[in-house]
Amino acid sequence: MLNIAIVEDESAHADLLVQYIGEWSAKNQIRCQFQFFSNAESFLFEWEENRVWDALFLDIQMPGIDGVELARRIREQDGRVAIVFTTGITDYLQEGYEVAALHYLVKPLDKQKVAICMERITDGREQAGDGQVCLVEAEGASMRIRAKDITYIEAFSHETEVHVKQSVYRVREGIGVWQERLSGGGLFVLCHRSYLVNLLYVARIDKTELVLDGGEQIPLSRRSRREVNEAFIHFYSRK
Repeated sequence: MLNIAIVEDESAHADLLVQYIGEWSAKNQIRCQFQFFSNAESFLFEWEENRVWDALFLDIQMPGIDGVELARRIREQDGRVAIVFTTGITDYLQEGYEVAALHYLVKPLDKQKVAICMERITDGREQAGDGQVCLVEAEGASMRIRAKDITYIEAFSHETEVHVKQSVYRVREGIGVWQERLSGGGLFVLCHRSYLVNLLYVARIDKTELVLDGGEQIPLSRRSRREVNEAFIHFYSRK
């Protein structure tokens, strides 16, 4: 199921968007759950308490905080969620690049273009490793861990700690094993000799560290900085 938020001050456009996405979801047998916000302020209030969305459809031209500024605030905390701009004009391409916007939908909305947009959202989730499952030995038991749920992996000599959302597992495998295992899809990047990080959870890249959505600060080595930046830009440009 896809959780979708629509931030739009004109209800007619929001209703049409839901209609087109609904037709696409019925055809592709993918459930979509919607939540509506008439302005950016009401969305941000909910965002601070509840970040369950897979995709955000943001109207650019809204009173108060516009869609571009809203996207910037979101990206400061979340580098994973798919952002789609809806707009009556096409003068915001540079701003879209800056916030890694997935797509633009120009009003009046076109059904086929909405369908293409939804395909890109689902393709991005698959490319991000939604389907990959890793089998590991941890805590005396065999476990399966979904790649998309791993936020980062930290090396300790010949062992690693695998951080999976609210849990941490100690695994008797070196970070090189994990790097090879998770090499497909361009989802994980080695930002330091001891850290392998999931780009889905990177909110910001600073000079000496990566800041994740949850606020964790992961060291970024000087020699890895360029590679990490390029991987980050490529990953979200592709999505």
